[in-house]
Amino acid sequence: MAEADGMGESRFEWGGLSAGRGDFVTAPEALAMLEVLAIAHTDLEVSTELRDGAARARFARGARWAVVSTPGSRWFSVETDTGHRTELIDASSSKDESARLLAIYVDIAEAYVRGDAAPTQGHGFGGSTVTLDVDGRRVVLAQPLGRRMRGMFGR
Repeated sequence: MAEADGMGESRFEWGGLSAGRGDFVTAPEALAMLEVLAIAHTDLEVSTELRDGAARARFARGARWAVVSTPGSRWFSVETDTGHRTELIDASSSKDESARLLAIYVDIAEAYVRGDAAPTQGHGFGGSTVTLDVDGRRVVLAQPLGRRMRGMFGR
């Protein structure tokens, strides 16, 4: 259900999927969180915006970029200039958990932009992947299925 938030932006609400309405993070609240998290990355080009009901932050250095996106709660993603991405749908995240997850996704974007990881070809329908080290954890970004199929069949 889309609902206006009083600022002209609409947000998607997941209805009654676990965390209560009091724990729901709106897109404007997520944007404020992204703006605070972006302060630490002064060596990167950072832009933030609300678009299509989601808070977005774009981190860039030269031609390399990554975008963190979330409608506020329950869904988080990072997409890179190569089309690789990772996403999480967490229907039960509270406001505190949403803030923690958003910080993790900013760390993933920052690690991609600052690093030199390049896509490596997978096997079969796997497409290519980009593997990052984010605070000692291995994070794998993959191509969406549609992009993998277009790559295989040349469309």
